[in-house]
Amino acid sequence: MANFLLLLAILCGGASYAFYTADSATGDVPNWANDVCSSAEILCHNPQQMAIAAACLAGLWILIKFTSALRG
Repeated sequence: MANFLLLLAILCGGASYAFYTADSATGDVPNWANDVCSSAEILCHNPQQMAIAAACLAGLWILIKFTSALRG
């Protein structure tokens, strides 16, 4: 379970970076960034939401690892 949370945190962090990059790379020329931002406008204009989710998942992973270390 803890490793799955870490994987989700890494994926959310990578997605946040991709949306941040796509938001800054949009322009008049059709490219990958326009496709990404047209399919997920909310996440493209607010990539910090995905970064917050990644931070919460990473914090939960740390909490689970800490409590499991205390138990055994």
